[in-house]
Formats: sequence, structure tokens, C-alpha cells
Amino acid sequence: MSLGGREGNDERLSVRGAALSVALLVFLVYCPVLGNGFVAWDDDIYVYQNPRLRHLTSTSLLGTFSSFHASGNWHPLTELSHAADCALWGMNAKGHHLTSILLHGLNAGLVVALACALARARARLPERSARAIVAGIAAGLIWGLHPLRVESAAWVSERKDVLCASFYLAGLLCYLRYARAMKSDETAHSSQKRFYLGALVCCLLALLSKPMAVSLPFVLLMLDAYPLKRLGRVRLGRMLAEKLPFFAMAVASAAVTLKAQRTGGAFRALEGVSLATRILVAARATVSYLGKTLWPSELLPLYSYPQNVSWASWRFAMPLVALALLATVCVWMARRNASLLVTFLCYLLALLPVVGLVQVGPQAMADRYTYLPAVALSLLVGAAFGAWWEKAATMPSRWQAVPLVLAMSLVPGILASLSIQQMAVWRDSETLWTQVIRHEPWNTEAYNNRASYYFEQGDYPRALADYDAALSFAPQVSPAHAAKRRSAYFNDRAITYVRLGKMPEAVADASEAIRLRPNQADYYQNRSNMYQRLGMAAAAAADGQRAQTLRASDKHHPPR
Repeated sequence: MSLGGREGNDERLSVRGAALSVALLVFLVYCPVLGNGFVAWDDDIYVYQNPRLRHLTSTSLLGTFSSFHASGNWHPLTELSHAADCALWGMNAKGHHLTSILLHGLNAGLVVALACALARARARLPERSARAIVAGIAAGLIWGLHPLRVESAAWVSERKDVLCASFYLAGLLCYLRYARAMKSDETAHSSQKRFYLGALVCCLLALLSKPMAVSLPFVLLMLDAYPLKRLGRVRLGRMLAEKLPFFAMAVASAAVTLKAQRTGGAFRALEGVSLATRILVAARATVSYLGKTLWPSELLPLYSYPQNVSWASWRFAMPLVALALLATVCVWMARRNASLLVTFLCYLLALLPVVGLVQVGPQAMADRYTYLPAVALSLLVGAAFGAWWEKAATMPSRWQAVPLVLAMSLVPGILASLSIQQMAVWRDSETLWTQVIRHEPWNTEAYNNRASYYFEQGDYPRALADYDAALSFAPQVSPAHAAKRRSAYFNDRAITYVRLGKMPEAVADASEAIRLRPNQADYYQNRSNMYQRLGMAAAAAADGQRAQTLRASDKHHPPR
């Protein structure tokens, strides 16, 4: 492709204009997020109660690279972006949301550019191609305006999603430019080196934003196969050598992430859950994401982990059958067109790190996990719109293009409307957890989190009612973790009873929390304080001494 002539420059301007227009439109649609506040779900530990961000120094900033986050994550570049927001906006949530939706708009524009580049590579389109532009606009709008993107863009704590995607998509674009330069001239020259280095740097920055980017080198190999079709033109050894630095960074990131999550106890939520159970739940989640992409309804911030998982249950067997059928169709169609197969594989590769085979946390699935995988699906839909546009342009009657124009208008409009409704869910902690409880009235985590919000607001009766509800259901986690969760619920309800002046009930709940988790120093200290208020000095002293002993033991034997 010539980039020096007027025609090439016009084409770049067309792609840039389409990308900027889509980015601006997506940003404007997401502006209602600016009216939302922080939510007391990770926003506290990531942002407004993060000691490294509240007291910014060179030492604290460097600490983002040398230490793990309290949540068991390691994403230093994301934490630096939060630090920059704190320096600019303080703890004004509007500024933090502004950064997130600006990044989301940018990502929608990058999807447009990526769709145009892939459309030209796949169909060998001419320099200026309306088909490629239409494919890009459709892909960018469908991806950027889909309500499944709201969780990543409207939740400050998911800055890691939007930041990682920016570098991930930019890395793909750099690699496509590198491959195009290689196609025109197999000898190394400055543009090849520049684009290859750009792809490497983007890969590194994506991994430093969120380790989910470990799929990038695999996706690059898929692009080599199709649509770049480099397998027949470039030696296999050379192609693999090109990817070695990408794989090395991915392996290093995965190793650091596993260590961070073990240190933070992120794997404990599902201790004892068998691999077979995780495979079934993962398959169901994979199909559910596809279903919610086609029909985005009942989108929840937290989907509880299912119980009674069995191969004999149609709820878990059918997703496996559906995936097998879809894989068969993709392989069968690959003889004529490999687009569907490559899309399916890229979707699975991007989803694999978070699908639940290596489970982190008690959720069965999460809307935010679709942020990167859905790019592949949107690119396929965009390509279909581009082909439809090209076919409509050759028809004798312009009226035959009306269905395409209506689809290009109605689909993004409907998605934007649904997204605006979903943004309201993230207004504050109450709206967030009420949405979960409305659809999953057995979700103990949602009741507990909403109770914590009411407690912080001083609404102790409503907090008590939610703690009662949380304790009336068994936590949707493994038996080992369930005891830990129930002990925390009892402890929190005990403190709520104290605020309501119900000391006997408070002591009873504190004692139950200690019975369930007898090595928790804070529980003994809380009961000691309750005994003091009741005038039971001896019991208070005994619990206080026990709390001190446990704290001393924890200092000498920190958790691995």
C-alpha cells in the first residue's frame, strides 16, 4: 500500500475521520457516567482509601512496581493512572470517570481503525474503500455502545480494562503495519523496526495495565494465519522468533500475577471446587457472554457462583454441546472463509485468562470480562456490514440500501439506550447492589455490600435488615470460604447491633463469628469492646489479650 501519494493520504484521513467520529460519539453517550460517584466495591482499596494515592511521593509511586496491591493484583501502570487522576482531581469522582470514558471512546476509535485495516487485508481492498470504512464504523459503534462495556467504563476500579485495551488494540495496529511493511519488502528497514518495536512496547504496557493481555501473542499468530496469510510467505521459524519477546513478556506477567493473587488470597474463594465443575461453569459463562452480546438483558455487577453443578444437568451440559456445534460449524466453513473460525478462536483466546478455569473470586462470570474478547465479535459483525454495503452499492435501485441504513442507525441507537440505562446502575453502591438483589435475591455478597453502604450512611436499621438477609442464605462459594464469609457477616452485624444499642445480640453475633473463625484477632477485639460496655472487665481483658496474641503471631507468621 502506498502511503506517500495523495490518494493514500486521503484514505488515511477517511479512516481517521471515521475513528474520531465514532470515538466522540461513544464518549458523548457515556457522559452520564460523570454524574456517578465512587462505589464501595474496590474503588475504596484502589482509589479513595489507597494510602499510596493519598500521599503521593516518588517512593509510593515506585512502590506500584515493586509490591502487590491489597486486592492481590499487580497492575502498576493502572495504579499510576489512578495516581495521575488523584493529582489532577483529588477525590472528585467526576474527574476519575472522565479519564475512564475518554479511554473508552479512544478504544472505540481504535476498533474502527483495526476493523478498517483487517477489512483491507482480508479482502485486498483498494486504497480508498467505502466497504472498509463502513466495516470500521459498524464495528466501533457496536463494540463501544454495547451495554456489556458499561461495567468496564463506568466502574473506576476497572480502569485496568480500558487502559489495557488501549495498548492492546494499538499493539495489534502496530503489528498489522509491521506485517504490511514486511509484505512489501522482506529486508529489514526503519519502518518495519519501528512498527515491530511499537507492537512490543504496546504489549508490555498492556500487560502492566492488566495481565489479561497475555492473549496478545496468540492473537498475533492467528492474524498471521488469517487474514495476513503470512504462513506461506514467511518462514515458520522467523514468524515464531518474532513472537518470542511477546511470549516472554506474557509468561513473566502470568508468573507475577499468580504470585500476587496467591499472596492476596484471591484463589481461596473456591478452594475445593473440582476442575470438572470449573470446566462446566466456564463453558456456561462462555456461551452466556455470546447470548448477552446478542440479547443484552439482566446484566449484573456480580453473578453468583452456581450450586449443584453437574454433567447431568442440562443447564451445564447444553453449553458444552453448543460450543462443540459452534466449533464444528466454524471449522466446516473455514474451507471457504476462515473469518468465522479465526473470530471464534480469538474470542476464546482473549476470554481464557478470565473464564474461570483458574478461578479468582466468587463470581461465575462478569460483564467486564467481555471488554477485550468482544472486539473479535464486533469486527466480524462490522465486516458483515461492510460486505452488505458493497453489495447494496451495486444494486440498481438505491432503495435497496434502505435496510442497511436503518440497521446502521437503529442497532447503535438501541445499544446506546440500553447502555445509558445500565450506567444508572453504577450511580452509587445502593443502586449497584439493589440491581443484583432484584435479579438474584439469594446473593449474600450483594446483601452484605449493600448493608455496608447503609452502615456507612448511618442507616443502621436498613443495614441490619440486609445483614439478616445475608445470613439467611448460604454464601455461593466453596465450603471453606463460606465459613469465612459467614463469620464476617456475623461480625459486621454485631457491630451494627452495637450502634443500635442491642448489646446482648451484639455479643451473641461476635461469639458466633469467633466460633466460625477462631484465629481472627479483630473479632476478639470487637467482643472485648462489647464486654467493656457491659461492664464485664474480666471477659473484656481475656478477649483483649487473645487479640494481642493473635496479632503478634501474625507478625511472626505472615500469610504466604
